[in-house]
Amino acid sequence: MKELISQYIGEWGWLVIVAVIGFAFKDTVQNFFIGLQFLWGSDFNIDDMVYINGNKKARIVRQTIWKTTFYVYDHRRKFVVPNNMIWRLNLEKDLPVIKEKTDI
Repeated sequence: MKELISQYIGEWGWLVIVAVIGFAFKDTVQNFFIGLQFLWGSDFNIDDMVYINGNKKARIVRQTIWKTTFYVYDHRRKFVVPNNMIWRLNLEKDLPVIKEKTDI
């Protein structure tokens, strides 16, 4: 019995250690990759004016891999959001007005 247990721990022990470490750092790794997606995407940039949940006017002040900082005009305060939570904010951005050329 002792040999059987030591054999399985020897063969599969590394997998258990990797699973425990992965579970412990799941949020950190997830936040990192979401931050990279947010930074590499061209949807939102620094100094963009956005509306948080449709009613709070804010400006993106800083973007890092881990967090994004907004300046909320209504409250005159900064609002720091971890990047793994940023998709829950329902951010809206005004699009530039395109003037149509009319030939009259």
